Amino acid sequence: MKITRRHFLGLSGALGLASCARVKQVTPDVNLGRLRPGFGSRDFTFAAINDTHVLDTRSAAIVNHAVRSINADERVQFTVILGDIATDGRYQELNLAKVAFDQLDKPYFAVPGNHDVYMPAKDIFGNYRLAFGAPHWTENTRGWLFIGLNSCEEDKSDVLVQPAELEWLGKVLGRANRERPIALLAHHPFNPNTKAYRVKNADEILAMFSEHNLKLVAAGHYHGNQVEEHEGVLFTTTACCSTTRDNHDNTPEKGYRLFHVTGETLETEFVVVQS
Repeated sequence: MKITRRHFLGLSGALGLASCARVKQVTPDVNLGRLRPGFGSRDFTFAAINDTHVLDTRSAAIVNHAVRSINADERVQFTVILGDIATDGRYQELNLAKVAFDQLDKPYFAVPGNHDVYMPAKDIFGNYRLAFGAPHWTENTRGWLFIGLNSCEEDKSDVLVQPAELEWLGKVLGRANRERPIALLAHHPFNPNTKAYRVKNADEILAMFSEHNLKLVAAGHYHGNQVEEHEGVLFTTTACCSTTRDNHDNTPEKGYRLFHVTGETLETEFVVVQS
């Protein structure tokens, strides 16, 4: 759900995504091909961070480093947190992470991951709700529709997005302007060529956007930088930002991702955070 520590200043107006996408990571830039022009010309940047796996005060330190780095970048208008915020879904872990993220100068929005689910409870999202609010949400800003999807199936790692969530998504899309650029944000990957953990019903969900202007699907869960363009949609996963977990692709760098929308160019950049 969205967390507005400060009001969402300056986030109105139109802009669009990208007819040309470039990637800047720990490897050289990669041309991802031509994307259909979006609607508008203004520029903005947002950050995405995932898999912090906060366990205790010590493990929250890297999150504090990331927050300071994001705050120092005046381009960033808001941040999305793509799940696995905690280690075992305990309220104490989630609240420690919230204390860190509350230091962000601009608004942030979060979706849960499988490590944010607390299976012993009757409401397995109860601890998450107390800390971060509803596990799904929408936000209209700068001519875009951002959809935060709850991709969790209990605490499973390989998931099938549940029927109730698909029903909610269908209602959201039924009300959406079909020309508006859409960013879908979830914990589990939708990347067609992800190395692991692709959502089992990813194709069914992506088909729901067939008459809409889906431009970006950003996820976590796979602790590694993966970026690909498929049928005009940019798909990403990002390395974890955690000291309690390693990256699945065996790279040492931890950090977060920036998405820059500049006229008709989308550039995504991986920012290393020192632990």
